Amino acid sequence: MQSWLVLVGTIVAFAVIGFGVFLVYPQKYTAEAQHTVEPISVLSTGSSFNTVNMETEKVVATSTAVLERAVAELDDTSIEALRANTVIEVPRNSQVLIFQVTANTPKLAAERANALANAYGAQRTDNAKAVVEQTTTELGKSIAQLQAVVESQPIGSNERAATQLQLQGLLDQQARITATPFYSGMLVTPADPPQKSNRPSALVFIAAGLFLGILVGAIAALIVSRVRNGPGSSYKRSVADERAEGNDSEDPEAAESEAVESETVGTDDEVELDLDDSLLEPDDSHIEVSAPIVAPKRGHTTKSRS
Repeated sequence: MQSWLVLVGTIVAFAVIGFGVFLVYPQKYTAEAQHTVEPISVLSTGSSFNTVNMETEKVVATSTAVLERAVAELDDTSIEALRANTVIEVPRNSQVLIFQVTANTPKLAAERANALANAYGAQRTDNAKAVVEQTTTELGKSIAQLQAVVESQPIGSNERAATQLQLQGLLDQQARITATPFYSGMLVTPADPPQKSNRPSALVFIAAGLFLGILVGAIAALIVSRVRNGPGSSYKRSVADERAEGNDSEDPEAAESEAVESETVGTDDEVELDLDDSLLEPDDSHIEVSAPIVAPKRGHTTKSRS
């Protein structure tokens, strides 16, 4: 019975502990913002790129440049804290980045997710502009060099005509790059404050407490059972039961007579003392001395006579 009490008590205690952990468990909220990633055409070689390396963009989304831009808008977090609480997901076969930002309140989570997604789009546009400006500058240098070559060549010569064709190609390329639209994508799904926190339900904590309670309670109940049913405990219980049965069936008069007899035991063997408390030597004059026992000689046997 004690083993069952230990098992049940342990299970109940751990269930209560699990519910207590649920009450003190911190609540976190995660908001999601979805941003499309569009290819930006940079016609440096006369071709356009219609696909985007999403793995690269996933890394860029949490780069220091993007995080600095987002933190400048928020003013309530740091770069490391925002990076640690941000997860970027890319759905399969898509050109969409999902920004998942976790915060202590729903409002903060939504604000940080939107700020980070907008910062990514703005940073990507600035990077494209920087590439275009750098390409335009390099093309301008090449155009200036070709113009100098054209002016140095004879008018009407084949060399001058070929150089003019190269110069016109660079001018056309520069015009196309300058007119390139910078559309990096857009925030298609802004983050809304989440309604539920990331904390598991109370049933999860209670179930975990019940599982641990069953495990620990079974071990404790087994130990109690072993201790209770050990050799020493069994012997003590049997002795106690025998004494209890003996006390119940015993006659009070018989017990009193046995007690009196036990007090008088040994009075016959008491030692007699003299008047001066010295021991009296026993009188052995009436004790008969038995004949000495003689061992038979070797080689002789004693035969019984009829």
